[in-house]
Amino acid sequence: MRGPGSTLTHKPLPRMTGDATQIVVTEYDISPGHLPGYLVVANGSDWSLGTPSHHESRAVHDHVVDLQGYVWFSDNVTPKRSIGKLDPRTGRVTDYTHLSEKGVPVDVHDINVDQVGNIWFNNGKDGSVDKFNPKTETFQHFPLPADGSVPRGVGCLMGIDSKGNVWGRVGGRGVQDFDPKLGIKYYKSDPAQPGGAVKLDPKTGEYTYYRARTPAMSHYSIGIDAADNAWFTRPDIDQIGVVDSRTGDVREISLSARDQDTVLHTELDAELASKFEPHRAAATGPPWQKGPRRQVQSYWTALKFAADKNFDAHWFTLSKASKIAKVDIRTRKVTEYPLPYPYSFPYQVTVDKNRMVWVSAMNTDRLFMFNPVTEQWSDYALPTRGTDSRCVDVDNSTSPPTVWLSYWGTSQLARVQFRTAAAYRASR
Repeated sequence: MRGPGSTLTHKPLPRMTGDATQIVVTEYDISPGHLPGYLVVANGSDWSLGTPSHHESRAVHDHVVDLQGYVWFSDNVTPKRSIGKLDPRTGRVTDYTHLSEKGVPVDVHDINVDQVGNIWFNNGKDGSVDKFNPKTETFQHFPLPADGSVPRGVGCLMGIDSKGNVWGRVGGRGVQDFDPKLGIKYYKSDPAQPGGAVKLDPKTGEYTYYRARTPAMSHYSIGIDAADNAWFTRPDIDQIGVVDSRTGDVREISLSARDQDTVLHTELDAELASKFEPHRAAATGPPWQKGPRRQVQSYWTALKFAADKNFDAHWFTLSKASKIAKVDIRTRKVTEYPLPYPYSFPYQVTVDKNRMVWVSAMNTDRLFMFNPVTEQWSDYALPTRGTDSRCVDVDNSTSPPTVWLSYWGTSQLARVQFRTAAAYRASR
């Protein structure tokens, strides 16, 4: 209950001070693909109305900034539009529809850009990785092998390596089993199709499947580190995998156990959870796991603009533990860093040209920055409530870098610009 007489005793967070106030946030409303020009009234801008309805507001899932400053976004909810382009200078949005092999509009979850400006995305209907050429405004479909050697469902968080190859993750297959003690049917991982990573060579259209060693049905994201190694996350079993860029060998790193006492549960809860590994919802697996989820998808844009090219770490989120993690790409040592607030559910992470680490979190309506040198956090409050931000990207062509967020909960794209000390003095 809110308002006069409320029994709630929560303590609000303190107001932003110092550098946290020196930002300019510009939010762009994105209409649903099937309703051009339609704007949601309850979009989280009026805090007194609370969090808006996802069913009216969802449209923008992920985004990426290209080298010309355009922001490309994916739409996995509304009909007709597959991807869209925002021109930040004018606010104009252009929609593009990609048709599947059966002639129906493709829904798109993830989106990325390569070194020559092509837009890559997962084809949610055909289970493949496809391309959009912004110069010709044409789509190109890359069908999976007809022999089934590469499982359907490639993509969902893609990475681009230094050679222009496109990487995606692919989930494992489940086989049904029966537990007579619990009296339930459930699915368990099939060793014949364990999941792993898939590489697409755009020049030949050839897919290469790198099979994981340990079977698991849940695979979420993929990221390419500065040495071209391909990392994939496996939320349900608290594991990350990596494909060695030189040898093609696949290795796996099991994360240390989370302190389970922080999440109340019984032995029966744990036993039941072990049977429901395939249920890949927003919080995959039981809540007492760490839940490695999204990661830095590619480093090539940061490297392009960086003065220091020594990017020897790779970063990913531990959503359910409210942490981010750094893995040394040479020693494979994993170091974890908790966010300032519990239950933040960090979702996406990226790194800018100065090696600062940027994090979007679903539960906070805040943007987070982690300084890996000082190991200190900064956070910036966003002007909208219910953002449900799942993606963060950086425009490294500006100084300081400009951060972009997609608000899946309110169908908006947000640009966060940082005022320098000189700019602040000039405004006084």
